[in-house]
Amino acid sequence: MSERDVSPGRVPRKVTPKTVVIVLIVILALITGFSSVFVVDQKEQAVVLLFGKFNRIMEPGLSFTLPFGIEKNFNVPTQMVLKEEFGFRTDRPGVTTIRSAQDFPNESIMLTGDLTIVDVEWIIQYRISDPYNWLFKVEQRTKTIRDISQSVINLLVGDRAILDVIGAERANIEAMGEQMMNELFDKYELGIRVTTVKLQ
Repeated sequence: MSERDVSPGRVPRKVTPKTVVIVLIVILALITGFSSVFVVDQKEQAVVLLFGKFNRIMEPGLSFTLPFGIEKNFNVPTQMVLKEEFGFRTDRPGVTTIRSAQDFPNESIMLTGDLTIVDVEWIIQYRISDPYNWLFKVEQRTKTIRDISQSVINLLVGDRAILDVIGAERANIEAMGEQMMNELFDKYELGIRVTTVKLQ
């Protein structure tokens, strides 16, 4: 004679409205938490917008915003040194820098004050000093930086004789170039500060 299973079967649990509400509250709390917490790296500052308008700047660390897109954050690398190259490009920077084989004569060929054609390559290094201006005041930031830098170096080289450009006036061109670029970048509210101008 076979044994019969006389244990009571599993009774399906009823999903009550209270359980549904609790699950929804937990899901909502998780979404709210994930959408309102963000991290600002040590080399960054964050610009926070409230309904699309500037609200505040957050320093590095764990930060909070209002959830569901009410506030949005944009992290900006304010402590990083950024660089632009003129007349050449670096393919692989490092201990042994490898330059691109391609030249950019439209950037580096200039006319000196004594009507000599000279090929001047240079770099500028800069930091973002005002993250709000950097994000929202100028539309084509890189193009504006490059255009201003080129016009300043062209002006300074065009005021000097060839021997001065490659010799005695080189340091003055770099120092005056940095000063003039910063004045123009401030005028156009780019939110950057040039730290180095270096003729190659």
